[in-house]
Amino acid sequence: MEYLTIKEVSEKWGLGSRIVTLHCSEGRINGATKKGNLWLIPKDAPKPDDRRRRKSHISGEVTDEVFEKDNFKLKDHTQSSFVSSFKSLNVNEALLLRIIEFFPYPIHVYSPDGMMVLTNEACLRVMHIPSKDHIVGKFNVLKDPVIDKWGEEVRAQIERSFQGEVVHFQNLNMPIRGIIDRFETGELCFDSCYQNIICYPIYDDQNRLVYVVHVFVTSRLYDGKEEMVKAKEYIENHWLEEFDIDELVSVVNLSRYHFTRLFKKHTGMTPYGYYQDVKIRKIKEKLCDKNLSVTQAFESCGVDYNGNYSKIFKVKVGMTPSQYRAFIT
Repeated sequence: MEYLTIKEVSEKWGLGSRIVTLHCSEGRINGATKKGNLWLIPKDAPKPDDRRRRKSHISGEVTDEVFEKDNFKLKDHTQSSFVSSFKSLNVNEALLLRIIEFFPYPIHVYSPDGMMVLTNEACLRVMHIPSKDHIVGKFNVLKDPVIDKWGEEVRAQIERSFQGEVVHFQNLNMPIRGIIDRFETGELCFDSCYQNIICYPIYDDQNRLVYVVHVFVTSRLYDGKEEMVKAKEYIENHWLEEFDIDELVSVVNLSRYHFTRLFKKHTGMTPYGYYQDVKIRKIKEKLCDKNLSVTQAFESCGVDYNGNYSKIFKVKVGMTPSQYRAFIT
């Protein structure tokens, strides 16, 4: 069977590559298979139906009928107040709330005093929170003791977001136990989680701060036996260094033999194999940077392009580094 790439299918169907990728991940393209991080689509696969909402023929806006059907009309003063801040942008209120609700990443919307006024389904799902009533109007991020576990610098940055600054956090280790106790979920969502967080202010037409929005994107997530979680975290945090099994087993406090056997049992690969996967993933990220040559992309990851990792890359990805660079550009 002949297969096409995401890029080729995008051109064939007249769709964006992200839309085609989404169709693949949702299983809406018959025969689509994933090889490594790449999707392969049968050449004769039919184009999926368009699931987007139809627009009104009169105004060009999404009609209220659609949102009544989906039970997503404005329900309270808090939501109405929030969307009113976007009037100057001519954004349809129900559409704006729908975007927030079904956005794939957790979103927290706070009033200037730190009280949560709006969140979305992704937040409830990730944190295992029973309902929005559990936290909206009850949780104040500026009074949250969990933040103190990150230290004074992080708290100071979060507070600056409520003073009108845009703040970014990269790979922030979430205090899972504190979050569970805070939201009283009674269960462990995951063993370890790292988040990229962006905090940005929203002003009204008189340049007054009316809301602060926090968006969370998971960068790393670990779930499983405690020793395995520690091992994965260590490898993820030290991928640029040479692999050192002795240092790794000292972190998890297990014998070399027992740790290797246990790691393979829980992950399906050896510790060094996991390290190689992390390394290859980092190389792929660097290859996306057009300002770097293929050789420089490898060097920035601590390996030689002319060395063994070029062969490892081809085995794991299914194409050479140069072919991968040409495919993604």
